[in-house]
Amino acid sequence: MAQFTSIKNLKPAKRYAEALIELSCDTLSYDKIYEDLNFVLNTISQNQDLADFLNSPPVSKADKKDVLAKIFGGRIEESVLNFLFLLNENSRLDILEDIFSSFRGFVDEEKNILNAYITSAIELTDEQKQNLVSKLQNKTGKAINPEYKLDNTIMGGFIIKINDTVIDLSLKNRIENLKKK
Repeated sequence: MAQFTSIKNLKPAKRYAEALIELSCDTLSYDKIYEDLNFVLNTISQNQDLADFLNSPPVSKADKKDVLAKIFGGRIEESVLNFLFLLNENSRLDILEDIFSSFRGFVDEEKNILNAYITSAIELTDEQKQNLVSKLQNKTGKAINPEYKLDNTIMGGFIIKINDTVIDLSLKNRIENLKKK
């Protein structure tokens, strides 16, 4: 799942993600926090009424805390639940997805993993995927966590996005470059 943190939420999301990193150093593993936050986000995204309730300003913080406790209490680690309570108290539940994205970035950096978002016009074969990942690993010296997406508007080839770097080897891009020349 490619996450895009909005610029407005970037700083607070990073601060909260750093707090989660500290939490993982103190009590929980990265993987457990990741698993719990992923569960929370999936639960919220699959229930629009819950998402609307948690993001509704007129709903009191106490009511939101009660709902969070009822839904997630006993299903996630207590320290992660307390983190959700903190976000609620600071009116920051709306940036939970951005926090998760930043946390994932910190953990991946710590584990020497790069997330590569690969867009192609057609489904790549397993062999093509392995070759592409292998070349990226050789070039970067890091483990690659690929995520594939189809987009027939690029006509052919593929686009690779790793952090702020975009490698556009699409037919659409080549045609546009030829037009410019």
